[in-house]
Amino acid sequence: MDRRKFLKRAGVLSTAGVTSAACSSPALTEPAHENEDVSRFGNPLPTECHLDRNGEMQLQPGIRMAYSRCFSCFNLCGLRARIDEASDKILKVSGNPYCENNSGSPLALSIPVRESHQLLSGESGLTNRATTCAKGASSADAVDDERRITQVLKRAGKRGEGKWKTISYEQALKEMLEGGDLFGEGHVDGLKAIRKLDEQVKPGHPEFGSKANQLFATYCSEDITRGGLYMRFMLQSWGTSNIGNKDSYCGAQQAFGFGMGIDLEQEEWLNDVDWPSVEYALFMGTSPGSSGVSLNYVGRGLADSRTERKLKYVCVDPLLRTTVASNTNATWLAIKPGQDAAFSFGVIRTMLEEGWFNKRHLECASQSAAKKAGELNYTNAGYLVIMDEHHHGYREFAKASDFGLGDDEALMIKSGSSELISVNSGDKAELFVDTKATDKNGHQVRLVSSLALLRAEAQRTSMTSYAKKSGIGIKEMRQVAKDLGHYGSKACVAGNTGANSSDGFVVGWLWAIMNTLVGSHDAKGGSIYGNGPIDGYFGGLESIYDLNNIEGGVDLEGVVNACRDGIYEESTEYKQKITKGVNPYPASTPWNQVYPTGNAAEQWASHTNADPYQAKAFFVWRNNFLYAAASVGEEITSAIADPKQLPLVVGIDCHMNETNRFADYFIPDRVMHEEYAADRMWGPHKLGIIASAPIVTPRTVKTAKGEHVCMEQLLIDIAVEMQLPGFGKQAISTTDGRKVDLLSFDDWNACYLANIANKCSNLPHVSDEDRRWAGLDYAMKSLKPRLLAHEAAKVEALLSRGGYYEEDDRYDGEYIKGAESKCLPLYHPHITKLKHSYSGEHFPGIPTYAEHKFWNGDTWDKHWDSEQYPLVFSSYKPTTRSNYCVAYKRIAEISPTNYVYMNLDTAKAQNLKDKDKVKLMTPNGLPAEGILQTDSGVAPGAICISMGFGHTKGFGGDERVIDSKVIPAIKARATGTAVNQMIPSDPTRPGKASLLRDYWTGATCRHGIPVKVVKVS
Repeated sequence: MDRRKFLKRAGVLSTAGVTSAACSSPALTEPAHENEDVSRFGNPLPTECHLDRNGEMQLQPGIRMAYSRCFSCFNLCGLRARIDEASDKILKVSGNPYCENNSGSPLALSIPVRESHQLLSGESGLTNRATTCAKGASSADAVDDERRITQVLKRAGKRGEGKWKTISYEQALKEMLEGGDLFGEGHVDGLKAIRKLDEQVKPGHPEFGSKANQLFATYCSEDITRGGLYMRFMLQSWGTSNIGNKDSYCGAQQAFGFGMGIDLEQEEWLNDVDWPSVEYALFMGTSPGSSGVSLNYVGRGLADSRTERKLKYVCVDPLLRTTVASNTNATWLAIKPGQDAAFSFGVIRTMLEEGWFNKRHLECASQSAAKKAGELNYTNAGYLVIMDEHHHGYREFAKASDFGLGDDEALMIKSGSSELISVNSGDKAELFVDTKATDKNGHQVRLVSSLALLRAEAQRTSMTSYAKKSGIGIKEMRQVAKDLGHYGSKACVAGNTGANSSDGFVVGWLWAIMNTLVGSHDAKGGSIYGNGPIDGYFGGLESIYDLNNIEGGVDLEGVVNACRDGIYEESTEYKQKITKGVNPYPASTPWNQVYPTGNAAEQWASHTNADPYQAKAFFVWRNNFLYAAASVGEEITSAIADPKQLPLVVGIDCHMNETNRFADYFIPDRVMHEEYAADRMWGPHKLGIIASAPIVTPRTVKTAKGEHVCMEQLLIDIAVEMQLPGFGKQAISTTDGRKVDLLSFDDWNACYLANIANKCSNLPHVSDEDRRWAGLDYAMKSLKPRLLAHEAAKVEALLSRGGYYEEDDRYDGEYIKGAESKCLPLYHPHITKLKHSYSGEHFPGIPTYAEHKFWNGDTWDKHWDSEQYPLVFSSYKPTTRSNYCVAYKRIAEISPTNYVYMNLDTAKAQNLKDKDKVKLMTPNGLPAEGILQTDSGVAPGAICISMGFGHTKGFGGDERVIDSKVIPAIKARATGTAVNQMIPSDPTRPGKASLLRDYWTGATCRHGIPVKVVKVS
């Protein structure tokens, strides 16, 4: 019986029964609610499988199962989808039981797919359950969302006005390539006219490359498979260096900083907690599961750690999160936004003064010394730094050769003595050294150990000052320091995106150093680094098919992008100043010396200021920096909206957002369940990769050649029409001497998946039964014709379990299995060779504590009056909002809006009360409005607002007109407060457009911002 009919009948019977019992009136003979609409209750979904008479699991007729990967956020978990074949719709999405991100006890790949379903049912389902968070479970909404763009659009009014008309893909392609008077606003150069490799984009400044750099592009750097083709086109085929990504306005500054404490090569790193064995954890700027790493994985790890080992953990955050629950061993320390460095230095100072650190670990100055001590890693804590300003090696490690003691290796003092020896001796190092030694030329040289330099820096500021700045008492800082020292290698300090202020780089560095001080890097129960994806982040670009290189591709080595990600001292500006005999500092505008950031927002600040040049065309794919990047002001938005400053804008996405709404041409794109993927996951320990193929028919229109319109097809067709290298017939080389075509979306992905599958050493056997239960005939339909038989077989095996997840022991003794020995730097000599582009001062080799500073070195309070702006702002990631989630109906029901959180006492002092409508103002940012919620779980003086809301100009939250038809706004998508445009810009930078940035890197700031809040009458 249809469920709606059943509900109606049930309602009648219930009403009749009540009536009879209540009075003597005769029973009703007709349904009392025959016309009542009960559609809101829905119908039960068809089950994916059932037990037959023999107790065997069988697929439900008309249902196809498939594995997919989630792109609702950037953790990239595994999904198991149920598809109705008749309607080609996704009915339900759940977790992949083979994937570690979804299951606390993931199934072995050798278990057949049908058996996996059986193991997910009944009593065994509790053990083998595979979960996905609300974002993943709601992702079925992505495919047929009512505001998704599936047609090719051309703007029909002013740029950004929201008026469009549908056109054919071929017309859009032709107009983009050829240009002309496309909008009745004057001539627009087409792409063919823009790409000039033989002309300098900034004459006389060769470092900025050719005019091909006038094509600016932004993209989502987390989408490796599809992003690989985007980068291939932009960098090697077209030849632009201006590829902007989201990392530098997300959490890159902490990842860069953390890398300083774990790798002498200055690589980007972030850590995870070893949940199965951790005993103490310190979370900075977040709480477990609230930012980064799979919610499924962390939630399970946290729950098990609480119950099985009574995990003690501390969350240092301006906002009390739900995971710091009562009746657990958890503590919340309410820090003032933007003061993570003050707290961290207070903890480190205490650890070093009290001896609450792992002395045995820190003394190991070489791999051989570490091996003798039973340690995996070693440190440069005892390495001696030359601290004589007039010495040629000032700030560098003292070389053994300069003292007649060896080659170019560093020196140390042998533990328990005053003997100067090589770090390669295999002996332990004295940790706190400040001495003088005579070099081979007879000169007295002051030598200070790395750890002594760090202690001196920590002691430069009093504990009282650290406490006053951070809002956390000395007693609490001492307790954290004591606990870290006590738990040692079974302790972990972790954080992610919760400290994006002007010193976020330093904060990340300090997190890494705290783990070094207790010896927890790679340790069982400590700070771990998952084995990661197969053969690294971009592992699918090479193997059988060479997707990494293009014959005749553009060489961009030495070319500096518009963000100025390069060395200022190598620039034409610097050289010209030196030739003229003038001080080369400050530079005319900031250079990113420490780390190249590729900041999508920063490149548009450069465009707005016409420095070093302006873009002529802009491609924006899966990026929304005008909404998501902090301190992007009206000047940048206006420059993008003005066709005279930016002639051509191409948006490529499944939704209109705050950035691509300024497109001249909108190219519809695929959503997660319509694309291939072979991506890294965030959180799991096992070596592996998440993999998927399209599980439903793409909803985008087709080209005249029958291909679904998407990003890949557009770039391929542009390249072929312009005869750019690396695309078209026989564009891809293979290891066996073949050449294959790159003419379609499927061509690229077939090669990419084949490369990944070829690197998987223990792929499962695929049976006919597996093919039915994993929907492999559907998944492989477009891949098989493009691959050799043995390649297709491996790809099929990869897709049969939704990826590849290696079975291996987690530990090797007291360390994570597979971790390699490395030198953990407390002091970083490489960075001391770099200079700040304003002051010309060398960056220090250790993290330093300082007030928040602008580019010119002025402190924030010199320009921003704390009396006028008495509160301090912090934003955070909500657990159910990310990427495209605003367009998921079920997410809007779960998390309909955000609030302005303020401490109860702070609100009272500001004459505000709960539920007041308030306006937030910062020194030069755009005002924002929201609804106040007062709570004791907010740090005094802090304002905390989550990101991901306030989409009044994107995702259907705004009205638009297509083909003269008004499409009204969906109010539920525009609710809440958007926070990033409220962040002020740096008043000390030149030009109309100026972002507020980390002092060390080019990453933008969004924490610790002075703000005032007033009631809206």
